[in-house]
Parts: sequence; structure tokens; C-alpha cells
Amino acid sequence: MTSTPADLPMPAPGLKTDRVRVGEAVVCVLAGDLHTGTRAIGDQALNEALEDGPALLAVDLDAVELFTADGLNLLLGLRETARARGVSLVLVSPSAAVRHVLDVTGTAETFTICSTIAEATAGYRP
Repeated sequence: MTSTPADLPMPAPGLKTDRVRVGEAVVCVLAGDLHTGTRAIGDQALNEALEDGPALLAVDLDAVELFTADGLNLLLGLRETARARGVSLVLVSPSAAVRHVLDVTGTAETFTICSTIAEATAGYRP
């Protein structure tokens, strides 16, 4: 039996994460798809960023291509955890997919949103 490329399973799009400290801020970059299958990856990355003890956690969402209710719930939970730890939270450059979910659910107003990392971290750089 021979398989054609159309018969082969496609790998599930993933979520890539990165983080960098900028003075008293930590910037966590999420790229790819944020949904049920990748939520644990995002959760781990964001919790590790909080463990760095920043005064500000900036979550860069510019490269998020797919954003579901799981992604929104992750951000809402992060907001509460950050608040409990006294850490300011900022969303940076939400992609069209993220912005759509925030707007449709009416949750955009619950977050501070900045256009750039420089804008988000302006008061936290040495």
C-alpha cells in the first residue's frame, strides 16, 4: 500500500515560546496556535516568566495565529495570578485572531494593551 502526501497526517501546529528580561520586566513571546492542545505549553511559559519575579510581565501576542477560548482563559487566569503576586500584566500587539476573541467576548477592556514591547516596558528599563 502506497501513501500519497494527501493521505499522510499533518503535524498539529504548535505553540512556540520565548522570554527575555528587560530591566524589571519580563517579556514572554507566544507564537503559533493557542488552543486546548497547546494551552499547557503557554501555561508553563507564562508561569515560568512570573517565577522570574518581574515587576511587569509583557505577553507578546503578535505571532499568535489561532486563538481559542482556551487561550483567553489562560490569559484571564494569568491576569489573576499576576495581580495576586503584585505583578503588572500587559498584552503586547495582539494579533488579529487574539484581538477578535478579546473584542467578541468584551474582555479587551480588562487588559492593558500596548502596541510595542518598547511601549510596554518603558517604565521598567534601567
